[in-house]
Amino acid sequence: MNVDYLIVGGGITGRLLQSELMVRGYNAIVYDKSNANHSTRVAAGLVNPVVGKFFTIGWRSDQYFPSLSSYYRNLEKTLKSKFFSSKPMKRIIASAGEQNRWLSKAHLDKYIDFCSFSHEDIKGLNTSFGVLNIHLAGEIDTEAFLSACNKMLPTQSESFDHTLLDVEKKEYQSFSYKNIVFCEGYESYKNPYFKNYMDVVPTKGELLEIRALGIPKDSIYLGPVFIQFIGNDLWRVGATYEQNQISLEPTSLMRKDLELKLNKLIDVPYDVVNHYCGIRPASIDRKPIMGKHPHIDSMYVVNGMGSKAISMAPLLMREMSDYMEQGIPLPSEVDLKRFC
Repeated sequence: MNVDYLIVGGGITGRLLQSELMVRGYNAIVYDKSNANHSTRVAAGLVNPVVGKFFTIGWRSDQYFPSLSSYYRNLEKTLKSKFFSSKPMKRIIASAGEQNRWLSKAHLDKYIDFCSFSHEDIKGLNTSFGVLNIHLAGEIDTEAFLSACNKMLPTQSESFDHTLLDVEKKEYQSFSYKNIVFCEGYESYKNPYFKNYMDVVPTKGELLEIRALGIPKDSIYLGPVFIQFIGNDLWRVGATYEQNQISLEPTSLMRKDLELKLNKLIDVPYDVVNHYCGIRPASIDRKPIMGKHPHIDSMYVVNGMGSKAISMAPLLMREMSDYMEQGIPLPSEVDLKRFC
């Protein structure tokens, strides 16, 4: 079978790249084992332009976020599924020091479109220092998204074996391809073609599911941890951040850490009903990694999205497609050349 693009990896990045290429009229197939425990499958799927303890507006947020809702609404129509929700997000200010930190920045114009401060009482949460209401926020049901992709988009549901790839003939098993793109996430350490040209940092994140009553279910709440309603009185709580860890086993140490932080955010009783983890692919400079192999024709890579793929990938996959098909240079911040 002849394809224009063979994409290795079916997480959010691989699937959005596939979708973009297909909209442009190219034949693109994804190689991905359907039950793989990759970061997309276990991710909270949060869309949040305001990050970190210093209330930072994320890199290129003014370009990513304004059109994000309409992008995913259109993709829902294409995939005949419902997986995206625009949803209020409230960052609970944790202390007087954090409140002062915000107030020292509140006058800056760059915050106007993204957040606003208020004093409000929210049942079940500690809000005595105020609330930062984050605009343009939302969430993706990642399981529903992946299921729709597996159903509606061309997929080869099996693991990819690098030893079977013939780069000279541009063949893999029964496929002949014009281009191949590796979107393997943290498992890129298995890739013999790019391991000497980029440094992806596997970053383990552990999460809890709790059962709790008395917290309003219409918003996502951020604090020392996030809490996200997932139905039937269940909430997702996360996440830890542990670099250079690829074990998919949750740990008691991280569970204790999550519960300690959760207890600072909510003041209602809860029961822990699940504890799990995923591995996010980060880069050493915290920017995505995109580009062409330095020596192999028609071989590309996209990686290093960390926890922000849902926000960044729609625009970046358009830019990646422009690069591969039209030769339009990638932004220097993401170009693989910075490591070569």
